[in-house]
Amino acid sequence: MNSYEPVIRRVKKVKKGGHHGGAWKIALADFALAMMAFFLVLWIINVASPEELAAIEGYFNDPAGMSTAGYSSHPIDLGGSPAKSLERKLDADLPEPGSSMDATREQAQGTGNDGSELEKMNAMLIEEFKSMDRINSNDKNMRIEITPEGVRITLIDDPEKPMFERGSAQLVPDMENTLLSMAGIFNQVNNPVVITGHTDSSAFIGDGYEDNWDLSSERANAAKRVLVEGGLAHRRIAQVIGLADTVPYNRVDPESAENRRISITLMTDDAYKRMLNSSRLKYGGEQVQLDAAMTPESVF
Repeated sequence: MNSYEPVIRRVKKVKKGGHHGGAWKIALADFALAMMAFFLVLWIINVASPEELAAIEGYFNDPAGMSTAGYSSHPIDLGGSPAKSLERKLDADLPEPGSSMDATREQAQGTGNDGSELEKMNAMLIEEFKSMDRINSNDKNMRIEITPEGVRITLIDDPEKPMFERGSAQLVPDMENTLLSMAGIFNQVNNPVVITGHTDSSAFIGDGYEDNWDLSSERANAAKRVLVEGGLAHRRIAQVIGLADTVPYNRVDPESAENRRISITLMTDDAYKRMLNSSRLKYGGEQVQLDAAMTPESVF
């Protein structure tokens, strides 16, 4: 026994999962990344249009055959070019994916003058009309006024020199020439144009029209057709309506010849947008929130 060296066994204890363990951090990072991807998918589904959703579905159903299936090679078309922009700013007016940069009807028409420019436009119209001999004969029957909607030109009927044939929407030659000349003047500005026809309160008697509503509407349309023939662009026409005798120019005498008139208004931007918003609210497809307790009996 004394000839052998003693054997000493030392055991080293290792603490697993202690302070320096990092396996749980990797698992947590993987879980957070998966959750972020999941919420991104939910967000894309929520904001994408039906067309974009169909393109995404087609892409994942057949990623290699999108050219034959009619789908894009990119699941979402962000539009534009992948080239790097030279400007370091966010453009909030970018078009919707797949849309064009062409101006809408509202943007194309709502480019008229506002505010102090109304005075300049009013003075310009007066000078232009006075410089034209064919309009001088109708000077006393033409009134130019600044209104909250814009500059309004009112052509008033004269029993001695009427604008239309009696009881019809046929313009007399002198008034037709006047409107043709006015179209060239209106082309010097870009304001949207509203044309309204008016009659007096006398009951209409004649063939072809049932009442003053039909007559005023046809006369407004007749004026519109001549202005367009004279060069006024179709896109400038914002509204053409007949108001019969509901808005008399001479309220004291509803049967006065002054009430038989054609009004042409060059609208301001703000007035044009107010008119569009009002029309959309009254006649458009937007949903209007009503009182839940409201019933037809309470309204009528």
